[in-house]
Amino acid sequence: MSRNRPNYLSVILSVALVLLLVSLFALTASYGNKLVALFKEKVDIWLELQPDLPEAEIQRITGIVRAQPFVKKESLLFITRAQAAAAMRQDLGDETLIEDLPNLMHDIVRFNVYAAALQPDSLAEWRSMMKADSAVADLHFEALSAGNAEGNIKKISYFVLGLALLLVFGAISLIYNTIRLAMYSNRFVIKNQELVGASWQFIAKPYIRRGIINGLISGVIAIAVLLILVLFALRSIPEIETIHDPSILTAIALGTIALGGLIGGVSTRWVVNKFLRMRLEDLY
Repeated sequence: MSRNRPNYLSVILSVALVLLLVSLFALTASYGNKLVALFKEKVDIWLELQPDLPEAEIQRITGIVRAQPFVKKESLLFITRAQAAAAMRQDLGDETLIEDLPNLMHDIVRFNVYAAALQPDSLAEWRSMMKADSAVADLHFEALSAGNAEGNIKKISYFVLGLALLLVFGAISLIYNTIRLAMYSNRFVIKNQELVGASWQFIAKPYIRRGIINGLISGVIAIAVLLILVLFALRSIPEIETIHDPSILTAIALGTIALGGLIGGVSTRWVVNKFLRMRLEDLY
């Protein structure tokens, strides 16, 4: 068999590409969920208060908001009407733009909530309850952009997964043709082994071992490329550091390498068994 050693390089690289896409899917799904959660928890919610409330009423409303389990306590901030107007003047750069809108501003309690709570249905009941309070003018939050981001990340993940599945079939086809060539080159040796009583398992063992090794090599290559991409992303976009989790990356790396060995071993076994079923006359 050594005299007719097949070229496994194309198989190793093809499986590595498949595993890279699978690992990218896993990473996108894992980090995507964390990114959406982080994005949602930065969406500001504005509780507008009625004008000229006494300090005691402001403290009461602030206490109600702070007591809610879904509110991120450290994010809670009371903004007076004067502070809001000053911020708008600074943003607009022209005071005349708000002179005709004297009632535009309210005293505001601004806060963020945990990602799981930022859903229109989740906050609807509490919003209705707060609006029923005589001290509250209205409550606003914008969750649409968070929902769009979540949907886009899911679409990207599914696209990567679909592409990976398509390449799996291509990789299996390459494995099939490579192993078939290897066994065809040694077909008479294999049949002679059969004639002297060697079992299929004994004949197939070196091919399957080679397939597993090739799959593991593919997994290592895929993870090396993935790590380069992650390091490049961390260097180019520092904000990604907030969702980066080495434990998730380690789990994906180990899973990818194991998957490579599994794909190589199972695919090779399937091809070898199919070839061994061929009749003697089919070898010529």
